[in-house]
Amino acid sequence: MTQRTIKHGDWVKIVESRTEQKKQSLRKSSRKNTPKSKKLSIPFISMLLGAFIILASAWMYFSDSTKSQGATLDLNAQNKVSRYFSKQFMMGSWQFKRAKFDDGEVNIFISIPQKLSMSEKELEGYIKHSLCPPMNSRVWLDINQSELYINLYVDSPRKGNFAQCQNPNSHA
Repeated sequence: MTQRTIKHGDWVKIVESRTEQKKQSLRKSSRKNTPKSKKLSIPFISMLLGAFIILASAWMYFSDSTKSQGATLDLNAQNKVSRYFSKQFMMGSWQFKRAKFDDGEVNIFISIPQKLSMSEKELEGYIKHSLCPPMNSRVWLDINQSELYINLYVDSPRKGNFAQCQNPNSHA
């Protein structure tokens, strides 16, 4: 009783030829099932183009109207606001890092040495009542109707806490 054995190389050739045959049969069957591509009609393309133009013009209209509501402060006002907050945090371990002026927003970033042991609500109240400029401060003349945010952080501004100051110039 001798059993016939196949050498590994012969076995690999058989397996490879079978897998190649399966791949070819799958390719042929997938070609038969795919429909012929249809050409897009000109009216359909013109409708898509028209819809795109309408959406783009609506986006431009609404983005322009939001920008006109809050203009960026002029350079002189930006310098005055930065100077006001840098003087507030000249002494001690709290440091004024920078002021960021966007459309209708002024963001003040203050680095603190360690996280304050307050809840988020308590910290927001602390910022509003202790760090925001008083209502009669001249800095509000420079800020005008822009929104003022004060950000406190330890390592990264993204991980910090912030609060919006009550602007006496706003109409809300």
